Amino acid sequence: MLAAFVVVFGFVTAGFIATASAIYQNSDGSIQLSMETPLQAVTGFLLCMFVGPYVILKNGLFLWNEEKLSFSLLGLCLIVSLAWSFCIGIVSIQTLVGLGIV
Repeated sequence: MLAAFVVVFGFVTAGFIATASAIYQNSDGSIQLSMETPLQAVTGFLLCMFVGPYVILKNGLFLWNEEKLSFSLLGLCLIVSLAWSFCIGIVSIQTLVGLGIV
């Protein structure tokens, strides 16, 4: 039960960060990165690290719906997204505990 909570927390965190980034950048939901300065490169790397599960599953479902991705590859996208979400969930929860929020 705890593992499921961590996975869901990680995926929700990824979705929240992806949506907040899209709103901040005034984009249509796509992730846009700029590598012009070292700070922008680090920020872009951290953004990709945290929104990865959301992007993989979103794109996998879109491609499967368009019949450009087989069901087995969609399953692989789901497994990768779940594993990545678990890692993001652990990092997020530990960060909140470390900050004394939880």
